[in-house]
Amino acid sequence: MKKPLKLAIAILIALAVLAYPAAVGIYMIPRAYKSIPFPGVDRPAVEDAYASLAAAQAVGGGWYVTMDEQFAGDTLPAPWAPSPHGLRNTEYWCGNMVDPSEDGKIKVYAMHTGDNACEICPAEGDFTSGIETRQIIDGRSVPLFEQAFGYYEVRVCLPEGPGLWSAFWLQANSMGQIGSRGKDGSEIDVYESAFRYEPSMVGNCVHWDGYAKMYRCKGNVADTGVDQYGGWHTYGLLWTPEEYIFYINGVEAVRSAFQDGVSQAPEYGIISLELPDAAGLSEQPGFTTEFVVDSVRILQREA
Repeated sequence: MKKPLKLAIAILIALAVLAYPAAVGIYMIPRAYKSIPFPGVDRPAVEDAYASLAAAQAVGGGWYVTMDEQFAGDTLPAPWAPSPHGLRNTEYWCGNMVDPSEDGKIKVYAMHTGDNACEICPAEGDFTSGIETRQIIDGRSVPLFEQAFGYYEVRVCLPEGPGLWSAFWLQANSMGQIGSRGKDGSEIDVYESAFRYEPSMVGNCVHWDGYAKMYRCKGNVADTGVDQYGGWHTYGLLWTPEEYIFYINGVEAVRSAFQDGVSQAPEYGIISLELPDAAGLSEQPGFTTEFVVDSVRILQREA
């Protein structure tokens, strides 16, 4: 192949990657994130939201609270439940890894152990879990709380350790339907912390059309300039019928209209800790780490 033709092909491939990063599984990584003012859409002030729909209606509309979960007490409160037991990646998800006993916090552990006392999971292996606003009942996925559109925010202390992947994400039972570019339901990752090797980075991603042959995704990784693994951080999503807007510590990180492919379906929430790299836990007997969840707040808007 002649050099000019090779160069032309290389340029076309580069342009395709820039235009369609999801098609080749590449995240676009901005140098830094900043607040970008857009008219017409503002991040709601959670503390100023009305306590109920009725209260919002009484004043002609506005943002109101649909969930303000502070996890007070020593049990996991409804509508939250431990993620279903089972093998995921190379680790087992087990309800034993969810600890609500510390007042005002939920801890999700990742560990290698040889004496896990569970009737469903094995005794030995790598274990982790999550919490969700749904349960598996008689083999069916049954949402315990779901909502379309609104503002979603979680406050967490990220887990430290190589290969650990925490996230707050929304999911719809209809996500596997094909052909509507995600309008019929998408996996919406409000944040992902899979970047311990670059501790100032935070990811967001949207997945649609199932997880098989027709699977598609579009993601972003923002460099915040701040170590996300020290102390408490908030991650938010403003989801409207027209677009997704993602926030890191109250500052807008990225937005997308997805070419009219924004989910219009009610979705339930998941807060999880995964080990996609296996994190080498099987080589570190006794290793344990924790992912701490402080609060989840969800708003809806009455026009």
